[in-house]
Amino acid sequence: MAGTLFDKQKRGSARLALGALLVGASLGMACGGPTPEEYIQQFKSLQKAERVKAANQLIRFDADEVVPLLIEEADSEYIRVRFEVIQLLGRFKDERAVPTLIAALKDKSPRVAAAAAWALGQIGAPAALAPLLQYARDPTVEVRQYVLGALGSCHSYEAEPALSDSAFRVVRRALRAPKPKWRVAALQSLRAYQYRDAVEEVIRMSVDPSNEVRYVAVQALGQIGSAALRRPARNAIYEALLVALDADELQSIRGKAMHALAEMGDKRAVPHLQQLMREGTEEDQTAARLALYKLSPEVAEVMRRTELGAK
Repeated sequence: MAGTLFDKQKRGSARLALGALLVGASLGMACGGPTPEEYIQQFKSLQKAERVKAANQLIRFDADEVVPLLIEEADSEYIRVRFEVIQLLGRFKDERAVPTLIAALKDKSPRVAAAAAWALGQIGAPAALAPLLQYARDPTVEVRQYVLGALGSCHSYEAEPALSDSAFRVVRRALRAPKPKWRVAALQSLRAYQYRDAVEEVIRMSVDPSNEVRYVAVQALGQIGSAALRRPARNAIYEALLVALDADELQSIRGKAMHALAEMGDKRAVPHLQQLMREGTEEDQTAARLALYKLSPEVAEVMRRTELGAK
């Protein structure tokens, strides 16, 4: 019995020792790991992979530990440092960074200025509307793209009603901008306005020469069509989505059109989806099946059983 007691005491001591060892190791890791300041210093690296790695580590820290340090580094002499800092401020979505990001719109590097516009859009700061509008006609493709994309998320009729109307007009005009990236950004921004008064424009964009514009427009038509609309508008959207199902269209756009038809809940699309399930590519069949199950589960189930029987 004495031996048993002795063994228990030994095991208890061993557990305590192991626990102390593990605590010590974890404390050592916490104390020995790089600090936020050290990670920020890695932004000076010429290796993009190293800078990305540092940013991904920094985003794991609490914002209170990192955001003030990033704001301090936002005027670094190195463009690559400013770019990484501005991007990371956008990822933190911390409103303390808004004045710094607004100032960065004037950066001599278009890449940094574009990142600032993107970051302001991530935060959705109404205070940024006026400065963003000043750059809505910036000649740099990337800067104007991200400025247009940020206007929607930064608008607020409660905080800035007049500026929100101004931003809306700018975004509407940009739907016909010469650069595809500008048209896409404007269309994405318009979503924040619930695509107000823009059904005809979005339908026109669904046959845009740019693949990217058509893809985003078809996606938008599904979102617009899912809302309560008057029948003429719904019919026009429905017809536009049928056009996007054409065999000559890109596979990704056909798939997006099928999803949009299902999102609209218009059962007139059922026969078209059935045809795609029978005759379309493998990707068409998968997208059509998913859309059909949403629109008409009973028809989709009958077709599934028919397929199984044929096999």
